[in-house]
Amino acid sequence: MLATFQDAKARCSLHAPHISSPKGLGFPVYDFALDSELQACRQPIGESMRFHKMLCFGIFLLASTAPLVAYGQFQAPTPEELSMTSDPKAPGAAAVYLYREEREDDPHHFRSVYARIKVLTEQGKEAATVHVIYHKNFVFYAAGDNSSRMASGVANNWSAPDMNHAGEDTRVDTNSYGGHTDVSAIEGRVIHADGTIVPLTGTPADLLKSKTNNSQYNEMTFNLPSVEVGSIIEYRYQVRYDRFLAAPEWQVQQPYFVHKAHYLFIPAEQFLPNRNLTGGSAGMSTSAILGSHGETETDIRSANVLPPGKEVIRDGQGNWFVDLTDIPAIPHEPYAPPLEAQIYQVNFFYTDTPDVKDYWQREMGYWIKDVNRYTAPTAAIKSTVAELTAGLSSPLDKAKKLYSAVQKLDNFDFSKGGSIYLSLTRAAGLDARPERITSRNRRTFSSQFMDTSQLDTVVIGITIDGKEIVVDPGQKMAPFQTLHWTHAGAGGVAVAAGGKVEVVITPLQENKDNTIVRVGKLDISPQGAVSGTLKVGFVGQEALFLRQLALRTDPDTVKQQMEHMIAAEVPNGVEAHIDHLANLDDPDKQLVAVVPVTGSVADHAGSHLVLPRLFFETKETDPYPSDNARTLPVDMHYPAQEQEQITYDFPTGFALEGTPQDASLKWEENAAYSLRSKADASSITTGRVLARGFTLLDAADYGKLRDFYEKVAQTDRQQVVLTAVPSAGK
Repeated sequence: MLATFQDAKARCSLHAPHISSPKGLGFPVYDFALDSELQACRQPIGESMRFHKMLCFGIFLLASTAPLVAYGQFQAPTPEELSMTSDPKAPGAAAVYLYREEREDDPHHFRSVYARIKVLTEQGKEAATVHVIYHKNFVFYAAGDNSSRMASGVANNWSAPDMNHAGEDTRVDTNSYGGHTDVSAIEGRVIHADGTIVPLTGTPADLLKSKTNNSQYNEMTFNLPSVEVGSIIEYRYQVRYDRFLAAPEWQVQQPYFVHKAHYLFIPAEQFLPNRNLTGGSAGMSTSAILGSHGETETDIRSANVLPPGKEVIRDGQGNWFVDLTDIPAIPHEPYAPPLEAQIYQVNFFYTDTPDVKDYWQREMGYWIKDVNRYTAPTAAIKSTVAELTAGLSSPLDKAKKLYSAVQKLDNFDFSKGGSIYLSLTRAAGLDARPERITSRNRRTFSSQFMDTSQLDTVVIGITIDGKEIVVDPGQKMAPFQTLHWTHAGAGGVAVAAGGKVEVVITPLQENKDNTIVRVGKLDISPQGAVSGTLKVGFVGQEALFLRQLALRTDPDTVKQQMEHMIAAEVPNGVEAHIDHLANLDDPDKQLVAVVPVTGSVADHAGSHLVLPRLFFETKETDPYPSDNARTLPVDMHYPAQEQEQITYDFPTGFALEGTPQDASLKWEENAAYSLRSKADASSITTGRVLARGFTLLDAADYGKLRDFYEKVAQTDRQQVVLTAVPSAGK
């Protein structure tokens, strides 16, 4: 059942591009013979795409004992805490947690959080804003005596809620169920370095502010008063959840270094060894837990990412806890994968099976039954398919034709494109199946994370001549077999032949799939002015982004976006504004921007003109800052390549001084670079290729990545010199 990205081996290779005339650009382009190193460069997934160990699938089965720890109370600060101005365990930190505690009490349906934070810098004062996050959607439903009759939020209420309201709760439809969540109590204070205490005043209703987002969580905030550098922030709050249970999701790693932390989970009473079998105790829920399909949940499992040597422990009373010290802050590193699956965390699940395979088999069984029902071909669909595929015999041709038809649909929710395409292909007799995946911009799929909410996207797999191809019909303007980058190399699950559920990984892309090509012919005046026309072509992910931007906005917005991109690359003093776009509404063709250029490009020094050898790289800076302590993988989203070929026509009476040196660079199987020039008496044409074949790179290779691109940037900054040639007789 379990799979790794090794299953996708050889799907992501570094293809050495020739500088040849790109389709649709219209300029003649010289074909420079690249050296054998660049031609031979390849990158199998299993060799050069080194995935961080946290991205691999794993599960921890934990069981041992430890004493129950009471919920944290406000504490008197020590003299050392009050006088603290920095932290040797977290050099340069804006703030640190002195202590953090979370307690999830499912029998009483509440969650409590307690924290003490030392503010060390001005930036650390941001810790005064406390974020209270809780679920929007309730997964588990109890039948019986489980209404908490929660407070209205007008006063703090720390007592256990009264659950004993027999007969009030009845089974409801899980698709329309609405529960109630209440931040029922908030307390806080700020202790200044001189010991002065400023209390937080007001009711929860007065203090809380709601924030909206598109995730499965709600968020509210409250602010502590009078926070200064040197202050200690101390607070606690309680979230109560009525008529449902919420196995906890502990985010162990925080924005600030944590000196000490304690996490406690008291599961539903049916899981406690000494549970009351005669009807429950006061204030406790006694009902069985029902899953979203009406099944009784009988087990608890967890998926954990914790520091080495740390485990979640189950004590003799049936409670789960973990104590931790010296937890590093959440890293903030450029080009990092989504942190949701990277940081230290513990995720509990109520489940009706302890077996991961059984869980996914059952969940996908429910899902595929619904999918098959609403994608069953109707008479109208069969008629449409027959008309669209008339005269086509090849399964691939039929798949392409039907895909094109779905792409042309307008005025509907395009997220349903996968369902429509699935129905059409099945009506055409093609072997098609839906594959549920996790978008890579959200997290990395893990089968051990027993929660279908991680599966946010559906792509369609079609088997033709024994080989599966994957398409992304839910992405408007995506060419056939072009997956949005968030869906390429993404993990998920699908139902194979015979109804068996399997882990899938969608195909990764190649660098040639995502190309930016820049070509042009520019005239240089004796004073160093430049004029001419450039064409910039886009294939792959950049083209998809720009076309989808046009759908959301308009072509003028796309022009503005592209002009911003071009302005960041051309020399200072050059004006480059798009005249028009070609093929913006045709995803099967190269998207091309036609760009007239004017301005000044050369430094005029006496009888010399000094020009940048590369027109588009003069502003390039090193994108990878020095970082000797990199901890996260490097996520470039997708492989890509850049091609550039620009011709400078010399002004009359000027000639090239010297011959520019060609250059080639190669970094193992990961990237390659080539710079070539060809000159005659009146012009010089320079071609550049930069190809990057990897998507994810292990943190240990960050230094090599930085070294390679430093060499690229240094080579890109070369110049060419034109010298005025004395006329005959002078």
